[in-house]
Parts: sequence; C-alpha cells; structure tokens
Amino acid sequence: MLSIADRALVVSLGMVTFRVRAAVLALLTSSFVIGCESAATRVCSTEYAASQQKVLQVDAKSADSVRASLEAVKTALAACKSANRNTEVDNLVKARNELGAQLEALERRAKRKPRRDLSPDELARLVKEGDPSCPKGQTFHLEKTKEVKCTGPQLVEMQRDDVKRYYEERGYRVKDAAPNGVTIERGAEKYTFTYPSAAASDRPSCVVLVPPHGMPWQEALARATGKHPDKLEPKGSVAASQGELPYVVDEKNVVVRIGACSS
Repeated sequence: MLSIADRALVVSLGMVTFRVRAAVLALLTSSFVIGCESAATRVCSTEYAASQQKVLQVDAKSADSVRASLEAVKTALAACKSANRNTEVDNLVKARNELGAQLEALERRAKRKPRRDLSPDELARLVKEGDPSCPKGQTFHLEKTKEVKCTGPQLVEMQRDDVKRYYEERGYRVKDAAPNGVTIERGAEKYTFTYPSAAASDRPSCVVLVPPHGMPWQEALARATGKHPDKLEPKGSVAASQGELPYVVDEKNVVVRIGACSS
C-alpha cells in the first residue's frame, strides 16, 4: 500500500498525497446536517463548504495550492470548534494534519541542496549501477525521466557521517548529541541515532523516531528499515547489517524505538 520515500521525495510525495486523499475523503464527501441553526453553526457550515471546495481542487505537488487548502481548513476548523460541531471538527483535524505533512514535505524539498550537474557518463553509470548514498528500495528521478535506484544501507544501518549527510541534504537540522549520538529535527519531526562508541564505522545501537503529525508509525518505521508497512506490528524485530534489531511502538504518542533503547 505505502512505498518508502525516495531521495528526491518523488515517492515520499506520492505517499503523502495518498494520505492526503484518504484523510480528506471524509471532508469532501461528508454532508453538513443542520438542526436548530445558530449563527455560529451557519458560519461553520459556510466555511466547511468553502474548505471542501479548496481541498477538492488541491494540487498536492504545489506548495501554494496545499497552503491555500490548509488555510481554508484551519479557518473552517476554528469556526466549527466555536459551533461545537464535533463531527466536522474531527474531519477537519484529519485534513489539517495531512495537508500540514504534505506542505512540510514540499518545503523540505524546496530547501534541499541542489545536486551538481552530472556528466553524461556519470549519469549513465548512476542509472545503471544505482546510488549507494540512499537506502535500498527507494528510487528518485534525474532530468525528469531518468529513474535511479538506491542501493545503500537502510537508515537504521547507516554510519554516523552518512546519517548526518543524508538528512542535511534534505533540509533537516542536524547536530551531534553527547556522548555518541546524532539528533535530526524539522518542525515536530525528530529522529535520534545513538551509536555504541565514537568509532566512525559503528552502526546505530538505538534509533528513536518521532514522525511528523499525520504520518502513521508504520510509514516512519518502513522508511527507516526498508520493510513493507503492511507487515509491521507494534512490536517486533527487523534484520539489519548489525544484527536483529527489536523495536517497539508507542502508538498513543507515535514514537518508534528501534534497537537497544531505554524508555
């Protein structure tokens, strides 16, 4: 059902687009049932209908379009909260979260450092052999039509410098954390990689994932491990180059801990 995000966010945007469409389906198809109509309810009804139209026309690959839909949803949400319209509020909260996640992804792509121009030989080799700097199972596109397969280790297997480079190229804030860790942040999104020692060759002993609002824990775990999200349970283990890594999911707070992590 869900694919893992790729280096150029082509697959990532596709997944978020899927989630946006799924989350706003209730918003688009729901009807507004009015009993005894108050002034607040009339405002909620008007703004709700306006947000439906905006979301119906959203271009999920355009930051401006997503931003406009998000603002319409936020306006309707405030109005419907004031009117105590719980069903409409629930639908609007889901749409707000998914549109917000989509907008974050688009803004992250816009801030990414541009790849240097490749020579024809370099491009041909990359297309043929793949890119070892991004996790195996992902793909991205160059020159709009050239698909490149990633051949590198999964995020839970990456050495410290590779993890830092991977996220820096994608516009995240990256910093070292004592004694042997790396923290990665963007908005509400936060990832922590802890290593056994300061050795450059170490693989992570613990990875903690706090995905952005609206991203299911299955998707976050799939992105980090390369596993299919449909096959993931809230508690289990994944095979990695450093051995079998146990993981546990805090479903209430949407936090994933992989490896030998303290609670």
